[in-house]
Amino acid sequence: MVVTLIFMGIEVAGGLISNSLALLSDAGHMLTDVGAMLLSLFAIWVARRPSTASMTFGYHRAEILGALISGLLIWLIAGVLVFEAIGRLQAPPEVNGRVLLGVAAIGLLANLASLGMLHSAKKENINVRAAYLHIVADSLGSVGAILAGVILMLTGWRPIDPIVTIVFAGLMLYSSWHLIKEALAVLMESAPSGMDPQQVRAELQAVPGVLEVHDLHIWSVSSGRLALSVHLVARDSEQQILHEANGLLEKRFRIVHTTIQVEHPDRFSSKRCYEC
Repeated sequence: MVVTLIFMGIEVAGGLISNSLALLSDAGHMLTDVGAMLLSLFAIWVARRPSTASMTFGYHRAEILGALISGLLIWLIAGVLVFEAIGRLQAPPEVNGRVLLGVAAIGLLANLASLGMLHSAKKENINVRAAYLHIVADSLGSVGAILAGVILMLTGWRPIDPIVTIVFAGLMLYSSWHLIKEALAVLMESAPSGMDPQQVRAELQAVPGVLEVHDLHIWSVSSGRLALSVHLVARDSEQQILHEANGLLEKRFRIVHTTIQVEHPDRFSSKRCYEC
C-alpha cells in the first residue's frame, strides 16, 4: 500500500503536468488498488473471527464478499474511464509525451515491485488475488501509457492517449471477470472450480461396502475451505464406512469438513435390489 500510494502521487503530478488522461486514469486505479488492499485486509480480519451460535460457519464468507466488491469496483472504474476517454476523442488535448513516458515507466516499476510482494500469497486467498489483479491491471495501464508516450514523442498523434485509456479499461474488465465469476460461484454454492462432483461420486461408490451414493453436495465456504454432505447406502459397519470415506475425501480431494450419513439398505426408501 505504501509503494502504491507513493507512486500514485507521482502519477497524479505527472498526469496534471503532461495533461494525460492515461496517467490520471492509472493514478485513479492505483487509488482503488489501495482501497482493494485495505478491503482485503479487513475481509481477512473479519474472516478470522471465531464462529458463534448463529454464525456456525464463522465469518469466512467475508473474504468472498470483499473479493466481489473489489472486482465490481474495477468494472465501475473502467466505465468511468471509457466515458472520459470518449469525450477526449472528440477533441484530443495536447499531451506532453516525454513526461507521460517517464512517469509511466516509474509507475510500471512500482507495480512490478508490488506484484512481487503479493505473488507468493495470491493462490492462498481470494482477497489477495483480488488485490493482485488490481495491480496487474495497473501494470497493463502503465505499459499502455508508455506506448502512448512513445507514439506522442514520435508522431504527436493526440488521439493515442484516450485510445490507450479505452484499451486499458477493456483489459481491466477482462482481468477481473474470472475473480467476479469465482466469487459469485462460491456465493451460489456451486461445486468448487476444478472439482468434478461425478468423480467424487464415483470414488465414494468404489469404497468397499458402499452400495449407493445420493444427495451429494459439494461447496466452498471460502477460498480453500471446502465442505461436503452425502448419504451412503451400505451394509457394512457405519464406523468403517465413515473412516474409509473421510480418508478418501481428505486424501484425494482435500475435503475435511464433511457430513456423511450412512444408511442401511433395509431402511432406505429406494426399491432397488442391492443383491443384484
